[in-house]
This record gives sequence, structure tokens and C-alpha cells, in this order.
Amino acid sequence: MVQRPIHKLGPSGLTAGFDDLADESVITMYCGDDVVVRLLATPQDLEDLAIGHIACEDRGNIDSIIVQGTNILMNGSIKPRPKDDLLTAACGACTTGDIEIPNNFVSHSVKTKISPKDFINSITKNQPIFDACGGVHAAALFTTEGELKFIREDIGRHNALDKVVGAAIKSNFEVNKSILVLSGRMGWELVAKALRVEIELIFSIGAISSGAERLARASGMTLVGFACKEVPYVVGPAFRIIDKPSKEGED
Repeated sequence: MVQRPIHKLGPSGLTAGFDDLADESVITMYCGDDVVVRLLATPQDLEDLAIGHIACEDRGNIDSIIVQGTNILMNGSIKPRPKDDLLTAACGACTTGDIEIPNNFVSHSVKTKISPKDFINSITKNQPIFDACGGVHAAALFTTEGELKFIREDIGRHNALDKVVGAAIKSNFEVNKSILVLSGRMGWELVAKALRVEIELIFSIGAISSGAERLARASGMTLVGFACKEVPYVVGPAFRIIDKPSKEGED
């Protein structure tokens, strides 16, 4: 967070003051002397961001990593994005192109008996930056028993997902056996990132986009949108969230 001067508009007019704002900076990732990607992100948990971004975008492997301010210096076998490409906080891969579905993707058969609303309640209670200033998204990884393992916040929802996956990879946590929970809507890019690291089940507070729906059905993922509501929306195989789906739920 950064404190900046603002005006508050009240019944008596404008009042000068200060407020904590969500921090947004240009983050540059390098592999050797080459720029891998430049993106707008909240400048914290940057090692997690880099590890997760390379994994979630399937851009190679990192051998070593050093964070220097808003620069991330990596070595390894890493495929760069176009040099003039700047990913804003609002976009991820910014594409709806083809994606390779991992072999034997559904073999892990991640399942949970925990209510979708319980996952949402847990993530909303663990967002300190959002509580302080608003303006950030969160992504979290849970066990199938409902235990919160990792949560990260960022001005960009895609960055938050990269960060939480990076934190899990760094801790040798089995990402492909976890449940991903998102604080916003579920678009194609987020589902594609999750698919690349073999996450099978995603809950989101917000809606599911048409691109996300198509990718989930093609890959066999299960998406649960509006998960905090009494009647969540489910796309994909329902066996991951209920024992005996009805015919209408056997997507």
C-alpha cells in the first residue's frame, strides 16, 4: 500500500486528507540480459510472482532467481514474451488461443465435501491488503479438506493467481491436488493458467465467462461460480463437489 493525498466528498463539500491506495508498479522479469515480460503488479511477493507466472504461462524452467526492487533476475530455460509487450493489471495472457491439455489430466480426481461458501468465507477473512485499502484481488489454494494453505493478493487477479501458485511451488506443495479459490470473476486466462499447472477444481466469488466454460468442458475441469451464493453455478464434472450428481448435474 502507498499513502497518497485525496479529497473526500461529504455533505459540506471537499475535505483534504490522505488514504492508503493499492500499490501498482511496473515489474520487469529478466532472463540473463533479455526481458521476459513486463507487467503491472503490486510489488510484493515478487519471487512468488515470477515462479508462478513462468509455470502458469508454461514459459519454461527457472534455475535461479533474485529480486532487486521491481526487477526480477532469473536464469534458466525461459521463453520471453514480445519485448514491447506490457501486461496490465487487468490482463493475463490476453489471448484466447489454443492450449495444450495435460495428459491424464483428470487422474488426480480432486474432490471435496466442503461447501463452496466455506471456501469463500475463508478467503475473505484473510485479505489484509483488501481490508486496509480495497482495490486488490486474492487467489488462494486449499486442501480438499478445506484447509487454507496459501493466499496472495495483487492489483491484478492474474498476478494474484501467479503469486499463489509460485508460493506453493516454492514450498513443494502439490498444486495439482489443491483447490483454487478466486476473489473475482473466472475468465479464460485464469482457467488456462490453472489448467497449465493441472488444477482441476476452481471456486470463484464472481461469474464464469463463456471462454472459461468452453475450456473447462474441453479439459474436464470443474468450475463453481457465484460460490458464495445459496445456489452456485457449476460447469464441468460435478463429482468433485457432490457424491451423487443428478442427471442435470452430470455435465
